[in-house]
Amino acid sequence: MYDAVLEHLNPKNSFSGKQMNINVMPYANVKYCIRLLPKITGWEGIAELFIICYDIPEAAFWKARVKEYFAARKFILNEFERILKTEAKVFSATGTDEHLWKMAGADKLKPYGDTLPLLQLAKLTGQYPFDLGRKPYGEIFSLLAQLKAQNDVEMEYQKLHKK
Repeated sequence: MYDAVLEHLNPKNSFSGKQMNINVMPYANVKYCIRLLPKITGWEGIAELFIICYDIPEAAFWKARVKEYFAARKFILNEFERILKTEAKVFSATGTDEHLWKMAGADKLKPYGDTLPLLQLAKLTGQYPFDLGRKPYGEIFSLLAQLKAQNDVEMEYQKLHKK
């Protein structure tokens, strides 16, 4: 009965006296949370998500008020939905060669989807990919978006140059 009312609380970025800033969270943590969300089946998974997102100790999660939990939960879900939409928009493939990419075996790369972008950045910057995963999500996303834009322009240039 209470769930029906609590589900309609406005999102609030506050839980146990802390706020979540997805752009400051480590890139690896954001990607881990995205993978974790569909797998959450119980309170332990929910607690893990809140502990990561709000950087709180486990005891703080269990002591929180129900109203605070539902408002923060709605905020978390909205934030991850927002960044997933943004990533899909920024990183979407616009080339006509996408079918060739799939024929070449692109599905084999899916298990490495979180770390392959870090590997590309690491090659450019001379850093260890997993060190980059500890950098803030906002910084890594910005660099990946720039890299994607540059690659798109270079690919179009090559097509024009061949004509």
